[in-house]
Amino acid sequence: MSRGVFFVIVAILSAIFGVLMFLAPGVAAQSFGVEASSATSAIFRVLGTNLLSVGLLNFLVRNHPASATLRAVLWLNISAHGLGAIADIWSVAAGDLILSRIALGFVSHAIIGLGSIYYLARMEAETPALRG
Repeated sequence: MSRGVFFVIVAILSAIFGVLMFLAPGVAAQSFGVEASSATSAIFRVLGTNLLSVGLLNFLVRNHPASATLRAVLWLNISAHGLGAIADIWSVAAGDLILSRIALGFVSHAIIGLGSIYYLARMEAETPALRG
C-alpha cells in the first residue's frame, strides 16, 4: 500500500471515531462501556475534535513528498496512537474499561501506530538527510 493510501485510511478512521465522539458523545461513551453523563460528553467532544484535527492533518499531507514535516506528522501518529494504546491497556488493567468494548479502538491504534513506524522507517531509509 502506498504512503498516500495509508494517510487516507488514517484520516477515515480518525473521522469515523472523531465524528461519533463529537456529535454523539453519549453513544460513544456507551459503545466504550462508559456511563454517559454530561462530564463524559464534554470529554468525548474534546477527544472528538482532536481526532478530527489529526485526521485532517493526515489527509492534507497524504500526497506530500518525504520531508521533515512529513516525518513530524508520522511521529505525531506514533506518539498519539502509541500513548492511546498504552492508555487503553492501563484502563483495562485498572478495571475502568472492558477490553471487548475498546477492542476496535485498540486495533485502530495498532494499525495507525505500526503503519506510521513502517512509513517513517521507509522514508528515513530512502532519505537519510531527514533524520533529526
